[in-house]
Order: sequence, then structure tokens, then C-alpha cells
Amino acid sequence: MDKFPAVPGQTLVIPKKAVDYLFDLDAETYHHLFTIAKKVAQASDMTFNTIRTCLVIEGFEVPHVHLRLYPMTKKESLGQTMLRQQEASDEILALEAAKIKRALEQVEAVSS
Repeated sequence: MDKFPAVPGQTLVIPKKAVDYLFDLDAETYHHLFTIAKKVAQASDMTFNTIRTCLVIEGFEVPHVHLRLYPMTKKESLGQTMLRQQEASDEILALEAAKIKRALEQVEAVSS
């Protein structure tokens, strides 16, 4: 979960390999990263009743590739949404994470 979300349920997908630039990842890690991001996005869609979940590739503020997923429930500019980041409580993040984990089980069951 993103500690400073702009929208409820905002998550980060981060590879275990610390690589600064997305396109420097080896092919296996690159594909795995996006496979996981797709599953988390599907779970976010189910959990937060989204219009869609947007994905932004990050990596300037920290030298480590990470994907940021924004479960969007309103049709609005993602750029405007990204400016509204506020620190979330650990309790809220834990509740949202538990909901996403339950939805991930359903996503896994469908894709198996």
C-alpha cells in the first residue's frame, strides 16, 4: 500500500531487484512485474468499484523502479488526482490491503 495515497487503495508494485530504470530490468523480472501489476489492478477494480485502475511508472525520487496503481472511481484527470496525496493511517492501509488480498484470491482462482 502507498503510505501517501492520492486515492483510496493506491498501491505500489516494486521488484525485489533494486534497479534504477525500468528498461534495465531483465526480461523475466520485467514481465513478472507487469503480471503482478495486472493482478493487483484487477483486485483493485473489484475492491474499489473503479472506472479503471491507472498505472504510473515511478523512479525519480528513489533510485528503484516501482509501479504506482491508482484505482480511479471518478472520471478525472490523473494529473490532478496525483497532487492530492496525503498520509494515510496504518489502520486504513491495513484494511485496504486486506480487501485487496481477498480480491487477489478471487483473481488467482479465475486465472488458474
